[in-house]
Amino acid sequence: MKKMILAAALGLLTFLSPFAGQAQSIRVDGSSFKDPEGRTLMLRGVNLGGTSRVPAVTSSDPRAVSYVGRPFPLEVADEHFSRLKSWGLTVERLIVPWEAIEHAGPGQYDQAYLDYLYAVISRARDHGIKVYIDPHADYWSRAFGGNGAPYWTLEAIGLGIDQTAESGVERSENNPANNVWPPSGGRHGIETMWTLFWAGNDFAPRLKVDRVPVQEYLQSHFINAIAQVALRLRGLDNVIGYDLWNEPMQGYLGVSDLRSPELLMLLLGKLRAPNAPAPTYWDYMQAASGYEPGEGSLVKVVPMWSAKHKDLWRKYGVWDVVDGKPVLKRPDYFATVKGKPADFNAYLKAFQLRYIKAIREIAPTALFMQELNIVGGPTRTKDMELGLPGIINEPHFYDAKILATKLYTPDITTDFMGNTYTGRNAIMAFYAKSLQGFQAESKALGGIPTLFGEAGLRFDLNNDEAFKTGDFRAQEAHARILFDALDQTLASYTIWNYSADNTNARGDLWNTEDFSIYSLSQRTHTEDINSGGRALHQIVRPYPMATAGTPVALSFDTKRRIFDYRFRADPGVKAETEIFVPRLQYPNGFKVSVHGGSFRADPAQSRVMITGAAGEVTVVIKPH
Repeated sequence: MKKMILAAALGLLTFLSPFAGQAQSIRVDGSSFKDPEGRTLMLRGVNLGGTSRVPAVTSSDPRAVSYVGRPFPLEVADEHFSRLKSWGLTVERLIVPWEAIEHAGPGQYDQAYLDYLYAVISRARDHGIKVYIDPHADYWSRAFGGNGAPYWTLEAIGLGIDQTAESGVERSENNPANNVWPPSGGRHGIETMWTLFWAGNDFAPRLKVDRVPVQEYLQSHFINAIAQVALRLRGLDNVIGYDLWNEPMQGYLGVSDLRSPELLMLLLGKLRAPNAPAPTYWDYMQAASGYEPGEGSLVKVVPMWSAKHKDLWRKYGVWDVVDGKPVLKRPDYFATVKGKPADFNAYLKAFQLRYIKAIREIAPTALFMQELNIVGGPTRTKDMELGLPGIINEPHFYDAKILATKLYTPDITTDFMGNTYTGRNAIMAFYAKSLQGFQAESKALGGIPTLFGEAGLRFDLNNDEAFKTGDFRAQEAHARILFDALDQTLASYTIWNYSADNTNARGDLWNTEDFSIYSLSQRTHTEDINSGGRALHQIVRPYPMATAGTPVALSFDTKRRIFDYRFRADPGVKAETEIFVPRLQYPNGFKVSVHGGSFRADPAQSRVMITGAAGEVTVVIKPH
């Protein structure tokens, strides 16, 4: 309680701060992003970075780790920000895990890390780069093979640590994470922690930590940790906002029958091996208490409860041991609350509103990126309109087949429903329809803007073939379709990801992933700022950074390097339309034609400025 009172007091003090009312450089106007001049903004950037999900300094004692130096050491920050600026990627989703802030123990904040964040974001500001803070979490904690929450959060309820699931392992074909991830014991730990975080008051009403109900204990610590970040970053006008929660999932909440397949594993399993049996929630629950699941289950026994504790859900009568065997007694325990269906959206929305209120006491003009239940299907948007200013819908988009299998077959892919798309045009249409579906969700959330917080491609395709041969044509072919679809839908996005210390051998240091658009292994010419980039001729594109009007259509032919953009001019906006024109695409210069206005080129700044625009304007840029 003292910690919660302290956080509230710190928030109150911010109203006396000279920065409390600072103007926002990016604002929400209906479904658009606008700048102070009223221009419509298209945001392009990256996630910094993939390796920020694991500590820069590891330790056998998880309380003694350090994230100082993630996403990169301060002394090389200018190099990386200069590169990103030259690529036109100027709005970054900065990965800031909860563990990075509060790893030492409840209420013990890493001031060195907070100071480092301030310093690195100050360097970004020097390069004209904006950031928003993503308190990133995948599968709760590194203790379960994921990332995000400190280890003490699970120790507080009696969960042990599955050391075999420790993330940060080097990429290896022998790593079981390539096939079934997260591992068996960790999966139950993840489901349990999610359930307690969102809905512990209803499903574990007697469970308290330090005399505080478990849901309040977890949520207040998380929010207070991010409040510490907001307090430290006050005055940095390039901090535009905060992510609410990365890819939220509901845990056991709302599961009608624990004998049913675990949903995410079922979806991924369909793509990896359509006929393979999917593990059930009950399989994971048994394995985490040391019992072999039923015959034919792929789940292995990995005990997760510490010696002094037994499974929390056994205490609540969900299951018990009868004649030495586990027996599921209440398979529908998590399906209802007070006689009504358990609604994850209601819990998620309540948390999001609480979080926004706390951070806006410190950063009143902050934008907030709202993410929905990633496996919610058609119910994702149900009652999720927050009804507050400055809210942005932040979906993520990947080709799920490639994501799950690391396999790429030219001109063919499959969706979660088993539908197959053959040929570039069919895949392009599938991608565009999917992206437009997310944009339609933004309308259901109150007509707010859409920012694709993650959109990316694997570089470790087809058994790491490109790393062995240096031939990245498969990745480039995939990138061409993906980024063409993003252009077609006039999308704003931050690419997943840019890892400054990526190598072919280590990847992004987590879950054997390698999505980084930059790698030290490809950096062969240190004097060339583009050296180290992957698939750059598909990723680094011209785009309208700020439009004095409404965007209508956008395309970029990466083979002929022809940029074509149409917009409807707004006579009430006096500022110029600003188009980013990367030197990488036009090393020998470019020529511009404009119908409906005039232009001036500024090659030194990689810009074309459109002036005197009226009606519908067409801009075409070609190489000399």
